[in-house]
Amino acid sequence: MANLRRAWAVQKQVMGALFMREIQIRWGRRNLGFAWLFAEPLVFAFPVLGFWSIIRSPFDHGLPVMPFIWSGYLPILMFRHTVSRALYVIRSNGAMLYHRSVTPLDLVISRCGLEMMGGLAATAFSFVILYMFGALEWPRDLPLFLLGNLYMAWWSFAVALLIAAGSEHSDIVEHIWMPISYIYLPLSGFMYLAVWLPASIRHLALTVLPSLQSYEMIRAGLFGNQIQTFYDTGYLTGALAVLSLIGLWLVRDVRRHLELEF
Repeated sequence: MANLRRAWAVQKQVMGALFMREIQIRWGRRNLGFAWLFAEPLVFAFPVLGFWSIIRSPFDHGLPVMPFIWSGYLPILMFRHTVSRALYVIRSNGAMLYHRSVTPLDLVISRCGLEMMGGLAATAFSFVILYMFGALEWPRDLPLFLLGNLYMAWWSFAVALLIAAGSEHSDIVEHIWMPISYIYLPLSGFMYLAVWLPASIRHLALTVLPSLQSYEMIRAGLFGNQIQTFYDTGYLTGALAVLSLIGLWLVRDVRRHLELEF
């Protein structure tokens, strides 16, 4: 037990130091500094939300457009930023691995975890702003809404693990990820509800797209009985756990393929 406590204390110090290093490298101490962690996603989000509110009618499919777009765009931003930051994250920070306590997984967590936390913080902050201006209502089922966002964060990190390991195995991953990320955008659930799909396609989409089930939970929590949603937390948990275990195994094995840059 004493050894476990010491190991935990060392791990906390390692992760704290890596997080601070990542923050200093990306934003430094000038201007907003750490606040850019959640301000940066909002720089993308608010213009898009404003644009959609101008070009679309206030309601579509019987739903208010602003809450629908907001509940889709912030999670997709978190996913894209988290996963894109995973490319070559271990190679670019490879010198840190000469410290005995630092592992490849620590490097992935420090960078991608920071993006993930920034995405969640941006969602919370933008909700407060839009709620104050009357653009959003309070979620009908707040625990379900929060759970859906946490599942989306888990999905983002699971894919980030796979991309982080894959980019160290082959440079092809870097070249194919960009088109895949754009193809993923309309498929993810960002712009539609599962109930709008034909039944046969709906079952397939809910099976192969964990993001769609996460979106269904987010919108079920936000809109309540206004919409019909489809999600299975047991299946979603199992699917993300399997993806995460595969990603962890690949990241653990990445040292054999690592090419350090100085």
